[in-house]
This record gives sequence, C-alpha cells and structure tokens, in this order.
Amino acid sequence: MKTNQAYALLSLVTGIAVLWLTLGVVVFGQTTTPLSCSVGTSIVNPNQATILTASGGNGTYTWSGPNLNINNASGNQFAVSYPNAGTYTITVTSAGLTSSCTFTVASAPTTGAVVCSPGTQNVILGQTATVSASGGNGTYTWSSPVLTIANPTGTGFSASFASTGLKTLTVTSGGTTDTCAVNVLSAPFTPPVTPPVTPGLPNTGYGFGR
Repeated sequence: MKTNQAYALLSLVTGIAVLWLTLGVVVFGQTTTPLSCSVGTSIVNPNQATILTASGGNGTYTWSGPNLNINNASGNQFAVSYPNAGTYTITVTSAGLTSSCTFTVASAPTTGAVVCSPGTQNVILGQTATVSASGGNGTYTWSSPVLTIANPTGTGFSASFASTGLKTLTVTSGGTTDTCAVNVLSAPFTPPVTPPVTPGLPNTGYGFGR
C-alpha cells in the first residue's frame, strides 16, 4: 500500500514538474521574441526626421545612437535627425537583445520642397512643441494623426500632447510634404551628477550637556 502511495506521489510530482517546465518554455518564449528595428526612409535630407520602429523583445525599448541625450524615450517608435551628411546607426535594446537601424543623411535637400523644422525635438509630457515651415509655395497646411486641428494653416504650428511616445506633425505645400517628429518624454534628460568632494575636517570637537 505504501509503495502504491509512493508511486502516486512521485507521479504527481513529476506531472507538476512537467507542467511548470511547459509553462516556463511558453513564458521564456514570449520574453525572447526576436528583436528587429526598421527605418521608415533609408535616405533623408539634413535635419529631416527619420522614424525608427522596433518590434519583438518584451515590448519595452531603449534607444541609443550618436549624439542622443535620451534615457527615457517610451514606445516602439523613435525619431532622430542629423544636420550633417553621412550614415548613422541607431540601436534599440529590449529584453537583453539588441537590433540596429542604419540610414543615410544626403548631402543637400531637394530644391523647392517644403521643409519642416526642427526635424525632431524632445519635449516633456504636457510641454508645447513648436515647428515652422519653409519652402514650397508659401502656403502651408498642417496635419497630425493624433491631434484635432482647428486652424491648420500658417508658417508655424504648436501642439501639446497628452501621452508619451513618438508624435508626428506633417506640413504640405506646393504638392510636397515633410514631417517633423516629436519625442514626448515622461521626464527631462538628467545627466549623472558627480558628488562634490568634501574636504577633510580637523580632529577637534567639544562636548555639551550632561
């Protein structure tokens, strides 16, 4: 009788172990989904926004690259712009995995096309982002997929956003379009602070009280 009970207990323990291993495989499979980075446009003009999109990982992403002072960008999309021609690589990290996007900044912008400036900017949640247009035919129309716009005309445009992540503002003029990107951050970038060195004090003192 005791032998049968022992076998039953062993079978139960084995079944539980197999179940946990199965669940573990599923969980670990979810957290190690292959990470990928894609770029919206592989060749852009100087100061024009490049929008990068991440997928896979665990859904939380950290972006890094040359001349980026960002440590709290959120969401699976991120925007950058560079004033100088060249090839740039941006890296995204998630769940211990990394993936890179590469794009090229052309040597000169297209003549006569509308330009939205600045190409990218970083604002804090609730802070106003301001952009301006030039080029085209001098008449401008602004649009955004996340805004209800009451007055979409003029050479400049301002907007504030209610959530963090990548937001876009597009301007159209003379049959050409350009997009400015806004990285809405939850808090400003704070560089690490080195604590000041406290000079040594003399070995003196006094007592008081009882």
